[in-house]
Amino acid sequence: MRLNIGVIFGGKSVEHEISIISAVEVMANIDTNKYKVIPIYIDKENTWYTGSHLKDILHYRDIDLVKRYAKKVSLIRKDKTFILQSQGPLKRSLCVIDLVLPIGHGAYLEDGSLQGYLNMLGVPYIGCNVLGAAIGQDKVIQKDLFKQNNIPVCNYIWFYDYEYEKNKKDIVGKINTLNYPLYVKPATLGSSIGISVVKSEQELDKAIKEAIKFDRKIIVEEKVNNLKELNISVLGNYEKQSVSEIEEINSNEEFYSFKEKYVEGYTKIKGNHVKEKSKPLISKEMIEDIKTIAMKTFRVINASGVSRIDFLIDDKNKKIYVNEINTIPGDLSSYLWMAKKMSTMELIEHLIKLAADEQKKKEETIYAFPGNLLEKYDILKGEKLKKLEKQEKEKQEQKEVVKKEEKQPEKEINNKQESKKKNKKKKNKSKNKKKWYFK
Repeated sequence: MRLNIGVIFGGKSVEHEISIISAVEVMANIDTNKYKVIPIYIDKENTWYTGSHLKDILHYRDIDLVKRYAKKVSLIRKDKTFILQSQGPLKRSLCVIDLVLPIGHGAYLEDGSLQGYLNMLGVPYIGCNVLGAAIGQDKVIQKDLFKQNNIPVCNYIWFYDYEYEKNKKDIVGKINTLNYPLYVKPATLGSSIGISVVKSEQELDKAIKEAIKFDRKIIVEEKVNNLKELNISVLGNYEKQSVSEIEEINSNEEFYSFKEKYVEGYTKIKGNHVKEKSKPLISKEMIEDIKTIAMKTFRVINASGVSRIDFLIDDKNKKIYVNEINTIPGDLSSYLWMAKKMSTMELIEHLIKLAADEQKKKEETIYAFPGNLLEKYDILKGEKLKKLEKQEKEKQEQKEVVKKEEKQPEKEINNKQESKKKNKKKKNKSKNKKKWYFK
């Protein structure tokens, strides 16, 4: 019997279309003899859809048409089963989901949000957990963590949008402690979106305002001189990792831009995007250093599944810097593993096994105690209980007083009434005397 793999992609992100490209290519390379592929597309309003036509990239030329012929769905849990359920007045169970493969880039799908939801449901999934995904999405947090673990990174400073708007002079002063030229980046985006190269203070304001369009958190980094850009992929979990071959990016611009990655210079070959890439002309010693640093980087952020680590090399001074880690890389970095004679299908098979192992460990881990610890536990013991007992006693005494009053003989009541009448007459006489006297 085939397992159902739900491939989740799209989402409310500026990297929405990149996610669709990656997901379609991955779905085409899943072994359909073993697995049934269930596409789960999330639109830019975070509405979930499914349908077999979502596997074809050509359909996405008209997103409205795609959604019209797809079914709106929710992923829910029924007992110990995970169901893709139709939305609307008459909810139907469409299919069981045995495993989720998130192929999202950017907000909501890559930053730990989706992973948190899947954790709450308990559905097994491929890739990083909440912590690894969240760290991997924030360039500032990951660089702070890398520095603490002696992983080399370029000098940088960071700030929030409101800080720049409130006190521009101080922020510019901090930036000027770095050496120009600089990169100005949104801190939580990928795919080179919103990035500018700044060569002088005069260019800062424009670059920062551009980055603020996409993020509230901005990072400014020193640009590496004599630059080589290298990529390597790591496959595994916190226990064991393996590395792919290393590639060098031959960029025509000052950095490997969004335009170069996704608009120009691509040829589609067997479902894989190919750019001008080559084996790096670096020493064997540096290659080993990069592999070691890549695996350490992977472990430090608590990554799982497959990630791509981007390196910046000062080729003249032979210095290595980690630029960033991508926890859901485009095409799952399959092109980096092909050089090691591992097909995309085989890579996905490895990822499924890692997810199965992770789910087994989760089931063996105690997250909650069985039974109800409060069943025989008096939570109001001590002072609180005494206070309640005192209040209850006072109420009972009050009730007794009321009962006694109700049982008083009528004679006593009449005597009281007579006494009141006499007192009233005396008062009246006294008043009359006063009135007469004044006459």
